Amino acid sequence: MNDVRVTGRKLRSMRETPRLAAAGVAGPLFISVGRPDQLKQFLEVNPELTGAKALIDDSPDFAGYRAAGFNLKLGEKQLEKPPDFKPPKAMGMGKWMTYLKNVGSLSPVPKGMKFGEFPEGVKVLGGTYAIDGDEVLFAHSDEVPGATPNIEEVLAAAGAA
Repeated sequence: MNDVRVTGRKLRSMRETPRLAAAGVAGPLFISVGRPDQLKQFLEVNPELTGAKALIDDSPDFAGYRAAGFNLKLGEKQLEKPPDFKPPKAMGMGKWMTYLKNVGSLSPVPKGMKFGEFPEGVKVLGGTYAIDGDEVLFAHSDEVPGATPNIEEVLAAAGAA
């Protein structure tokens, strides 16, 4: 079994776990910002992620997230063209209601924040990587939320095509 890991803030590959495992890929691994209680809540309201490996960066400056290569915040990069935004395809009314009910409590807002202040955590953008040991096989930084890479490209880079 090789040591390739596929990571991503919200990689749409849980459905592809059998393909990843067959190729010897350990992943996906989800990395996000927030608090441990928020990660627990997120996993509870997304049962399709049962068994997913997940890490949370609860540092006030997102140092762990940035160390993982997620270095962009919304608005920091001038867009030259519209991003390749992929809206969710499989969200029925129930899933949308769950999202709307939980979005506030899952947002990375620091404790003690005053009304009217804008939390930096909600501007943190993610990305997707396929990593083999120290070698990065695939890298994509989201320009806006939802501007994720084509999953087939990620799987091909990880050897799971």
